Amino acid sequence: SDVCSSDLKELSVILQTYSVTLRLVLKMIEWNGEHSVGISVIDEKHKEFIDIINKVIVAKQHDNNPEKIEEVLREIIDYAWNHFRDEESYMVEFCYPEYQYHKEEHLDFVHRANSYFKIVTSGNYQILNEILEYLKRWLVNHIQGTDQKYVECFRKNGLK
Repeated sequence: SDVCSSDLKELSVILQTYSVTLRLVLKMIEWNGEHSVGISVIDEKHKEFIDIINKVIVAKQHDNNPEKIEEVLREIIDYAWNHFRDEESYMVEFCYPEYQYHKEEHLDFVHRANSYFKIVTSGNYQILNEILEYLKRWLVNHIQGTDQKYVECFRKNGLK
């Protein structure tokens, strides 16, 4: 029993070290305070978005595997519909004044993700760099920019 326990601890340390090394080699994105809006339910969803970006980075490193790219794009589209629906429902409930503008940004994202999906499923797998750059820009411009604007309204209405 002691041997198993120590072996598991050692394995855990090895896996953690491997994970950190892998993230550095692949230049994966780490969650940090810059990404946070300070509202836990939203931050959790944004962490999922970063995980998806990291999956795109991994797919890119694996020679643009077509099945992997399609799978990640499906995940992006599902994520967007679910997260945007939740975020927008808070905006409506809290009478957020910039709701319409924010919703339009969400729609643009969904349209772009769908068009990427169509391009990839028609056989163009070399578009992964463009997809990755778009997702990174979204992270900076939307999550670290546009989303910050609703924080005061959401908090004032009890969302923390």
